[in-house]
Amino acid sequence: APIIYTPTVGQACNEFAMRYRRPRGMYFCEADRGHMAAMVYNWPQNDVRVIVVTDGSRILGLGDLGANGMGIPIGKLSLYCAAGGIAPHRVMPVVLDVGTDNE
Repeated sequence: APIIYTPTVGQACNEFAMRYRRPRGMYFCEADRGHMAAMVYNWPQNDVRVIVVTDGSRILGLGDLGANGMGIPIGKLSLYCAAGGIAPHRVMPVVLDVGTDNE
């Protein structure tokens, strides 16, 4: 499975940021410090039970994708919903923008 999984998910993450259709998660950066509660309040669902957080670094051998790594928490939460019975409206994917080491 890893031979198929890694390239497929890696490609999806690389293309995810280029195919924006609708908001799918929350992004937080250092400038949001002290304002996170207000930002989370704006999330459309008010009964979130599961949050998956990434900083977008070290993704499947692709390196540091930064904010383009949103596909990782979305994908994991999709699995939790499909296989674990978590209701889709009770999840929140999050990316922490901690900067990248890309040049």
